[in-house]
Amino acid sequence: MSSGSLRLKREPDYWELRVYAGRDPITLKKRYLSRTFRGGKREAKKALVKLAGEVMHEGPQAEATVSHLVAAHIDHLAARGRQQRTIDGYRSIARRIAADRIGGQLIDKVSVRDFDNFYSRLAGRGLSPATVLRYHTLLGAAFQRGMAWGWVARNTPRLATPPAVHRLPRVIPSPEVVAAVLAEAESSRNPENYVAFRLLALTGARRGEMCGLRWSAVDLEARRITIREAVAKVATGELVHKDPKSHQTRDVSIDARTAEVLRDHRERQRRQAKAIGEPLSGDAFVLADLHQDPTGRTPIQPNRFTQAFRRVADRVEGAEGLRLHDLRHWFASTQLDAGEPLPAVAARIGDNVETLARVYAQRTKRGDEEAA
Repeated sequence: MSSGSLRLKREPDYWELRVYAGRDPITLKKRYLSRTFRGGKREAKKALVKLAGEVMHEGPQAEATVSHLVAAHIDHLAARGRQQRTIDGYRSIARRIAADRIGGQLIDKVSVRDFDNFYSRLAGRGLSPATVLRYHTLLGAAFQRGMAWGWVARNTPRLATPPAVHRLPRVIPSPEVVAAVLAEAESSRNPENYVAFRLLALTGARRGEMCGLRWSAVDLEARRITIREAVAKVATGELVHKDPKSHQTRDVSIDARTAEVLRDHRERQRRQAKAIGEPLSGDAFVLADLHQDPTGRTPIQPNRFTQAFRRVADRVEGAEGLRLHDLRHWFASTQLDAGEPLPAVAARIGDNVETLARVYAQRTKRGDEEAA
């Protein structure tokens, strides 16, 4: 930062002091802090040095609001490849920040108390502590980015106090309940539901990864599937194809019965496509929406399986309230209970060992019994 400039505005002792104060975060134009001073030239020079020191100590005087900073931070993440669903979630939070009075406050004027009051208003609107924490996390990250850019001198929201989040134990269904849910799905009129639920229960994969599974990634002879793609629905309603959450391709073995189920399912798809005069594409999806595209090149939306699972689970005693994602928890927990090593289970479900140890291992029956 420069030491500034000195200009005599009016004889004999009326001076203008001017110091560069960084670029405006919105327009990116250079900004200057100006003050007037009465006195001799020597005193004016001393005042200029003092002014330059104040600017350096207090940081750039940015006129950006909290909403401007949050939006710029999200744009920065989007430009660097953050997943579209994550960006959509951030933009949803940003819109609610902009709608609140805190969104219009200047980033160099907003206080810790302002953020504490904002979190209280969110809680008063019925938002859960976990949701309020998401606001707090995004605001803290945005202000951290603002510090790196020179927009703001300190990370004010990080000093605020979000509500405490009490984590509830994960629901781990019994093998009997999972088997009953699969049996109910198998007897339903939508055979792809049974295929999807069985694959999720026996691989621990995420629903988007199963929706992104293509027949070209299935080896029924070797009884192995390769997870290298995932499907997600973004805010625009469009389906996007992306890497798995771990950004790693992984091979997952399947049992003989599941291979037989997949073989029957593929033959059923071929017959359905042939009935309307279309061949099934060699790159078709295992969970394809044949009503929309008879060749199988369009996957079923992940949300459809979530909704279908809820309907099926509600018809099974003991499975009321069970979520589709709970099949992933069930798989990880039962594998660890069976004595499978952490690295092997983590590799199979596409998670890291640290997360698996923290989230799943401490909840397994086997771990508790061995501790006793």
